[in-house]
Amino acid sequence: MKKAFYSIVVALILLTSCQPKTDTVPFDKVAAKEDLTKTLDTMYAAFRDRNIKTFLSLMADDGLFCGTSPKDIWDKATYAKLMSAMLADTSLSTGIKVDRREIRFDTDGKSAFVIDQFFFEWNKRIPIRHTVHFIKSGEAWKCDFLSTALIPKDEDFEKIYNAVK
Repeated sequence: MKKAFYSIVVALILLTSCQPKTDTVPFDKVAAKEDLTKTLDTMYAAFRDRNIKTFLSLMADDGLFCGTSPKDIWDKATYAKLMSAMLADTSLSTGIKVDRREIRFDTDGKSAFVIDQFFFEWNKRIPIRHTVHFIKSGEAWKCDFLSTALIPKDEDFEKIYNAVK
C-alpha cells in the first residue's frame, strides 16, 4: 500500500513540475495605442494620397468591409476593386480629418476596436463614423472589419425621414 501511495505522489510531482510555464506578459496599452494610431494614420494618408497598394496592404485577406448602403457588404477582392475605382477618380476629394477617436483593446492586446468620426472634405453636413476592428498579425495591425456609416444629428432625423418619403 505504501508503495502505491509513494508512486502516486511521485507521479503527481512529476506531472505538475513538467508543465510548461505560461507566464503572460501584460501588453503595454500606451505603446499599443501609439502603434495602432500610426497604422490608422498610414491608412488615412494612403486614402488621401490615393495609394491603393498601401491602403489595401492594411486590410486582412479574410476581412469584411461595409459601406453606407444596406447592400454594401464586401469581401476584400470586391472592396479592392471598388476602392481602386473610387481613388482613380481625381475629382473626389479624399481629405479626412478625424474629429474623435476611441480605441478599445481586448485583454491581451492582440485585437482592438476603433471608432473614428470625421467629415469628408466634400461633405460638411453629415458626419461619418468608421467602426474598425484590427488584429495584430506578427508585428503589424491588419483591419479585418470596417464599417462606414453616416451619423446625422438626432435633431436632423425628422428632416431625413421627410426627405425620403
